[in-house]
Amino acid sequence: MATNTPILNQAANFLANLEYEKLPVDVTESAKRAILDYIGVSIPGSQQPVAQNLFAWAEKRNWGKTATVIGRKIKMAPENAALINAASGHALDFDDTSWSTIGHPTTVIFPAILSLAEEYNCTGKQTLLAYIAGLEVAHKIADLMMPEASENGWHTTGIFYTLGTAAAACQLLQLAKEQSALCMALALSKSSGIRSNFGTQAKPYHAGMSAKAGLEAVSLTLSGINSSPTALEDEDGFIQCYASSELAKIVKNMAKPVLFGSPWDITHRGYAFKKYPNCSGNHPACDAILEWLNKNPTPIEDIASIHCGVSLLGPKELVCDQPKTPTEARFSIQFSLACALTYGKITLSEFTDEIILSPHIQELMSRITMGVDQDLARLGFIGTAPVKIWITKVSGEEIYLENNLAHGNPEKPFSDNEFNAKFLSCCHELITREQAELLLKDIYQLDKVKDIKKITNQLCF
Repeated sequence: MATNTPILNQAANFLANLEYEKLPVDVTESAKRAILDYIGVSIPGSQQPVAQNLFAWAEKRNWGKTATVIGRKIKMAPENAALINAASGHALDFDDTSWSTIGHPTTVIFPAILSLAEEYNCTGKQTLLAYIAGLEVAHKIADLMMPEASENGWHTTGIFYTLGTAAAACQLLQLAKEQSALCMALALSKSSGIRSNFGTQAKPYHAGMSAKAGLEAVSLTLSGINSSPTALEDEDGFIQCYASSELAKIVKNMAKPVLFGSPWDITHRGYAFKKYPNCSGNHPACDAILEWLNKNPTPIEDIASIHCGVSLLGPKELVCDQPKTPTEARFSIQFSLACALTYGKITLSEFTDEIILSPHIQELMSRITMGVDQDLARLGFIGTAPVKIWITKVSGEEIYLENNLAHGNPEKPFSDNEFNAKFLSCCHELITREQAELLLKDIYQLDKVKDIKKITNQLCF
């Protein structure tokens, strides 16, 4: 017999009973590292065209001045600050990835909660708890729908983290269980994002859109807009529309409740953190080619062609074979490998119009192809991007490389030094080393911060 409690009511009960002191230490420490990573990549991301365009849009529609916009000495209403800051965090495609959703959690949920926490004068501990709560709700509900939701073409960052943001906001504001369920139900109606917009500014906008929509779902519910607490699993509900009717029926008839917080997804499966500022679908190939070049320095003129065999998701994410802009280049395995071959590195510095449009890079990209490998296709619709690489030299010599998992995944984790180095390298052009080190220290001690403005004040520059 199915449980009688709607899943959103189960989630609301979970949110109402959370206490920071009862969280495992590895959960809170993992959350701090994810927040550090988000803030690091959002600082240079705040200067990208998509963030500038959204700021210009929001500035004309600004009705409040309580929440910080990263990289600007101005405050906006929480919803608009969340929109811009979330897009900033995703603008460089340098932010964390969850394989629970094949999406990007922190760049949506944390900036939204940061904006709300600033308005309500919350502590770092309250902000951290709300972020963790939103992650857990989003990922346990994603478990009911993945990989079908991704297979259907949805950008999962856009569909799951509107819900996660609403859940986090409910926890931060300590809403009653009934209110929380309705907030999350309304958030389901505001969720969207399609993968065919990858390689454009629409992709980071999806993150901003979701952060804004999650906060709006809460404020609208508190203003009297009602919704159905069974909107997740009911006929014509979220699961049916975004996954399948068959899956919706299975979920509705589940005999067991959803196990929120048992185990915690942030540590049970963990996150993948990015070594390179591009789509994670590139990363195993980037690791493999750079490792090979390090051991076997090879002149570019010696390489006739390179072919990359990828899994099913590869062609759906890496959609730009011959990119012309930095945004397109982040979704191009051709540019990633051409960059590695030319410069021996793939960093923020290489993603410029000048480098991308250079005749040398454009010609080199034409030697690099990508296609679905039948063996890798049998693994299903996975996000970890395993790759096989065949390098053919002008001499006729063939070299074979393979890599199933990029550095930065839980199985190949970043060290603390690597986290810190990435953060500092992201900050160095916009704030001083001293400012960056102070911010880094405060993020690691977020649960001891008495007023979240201690963090947000450091993000105005």
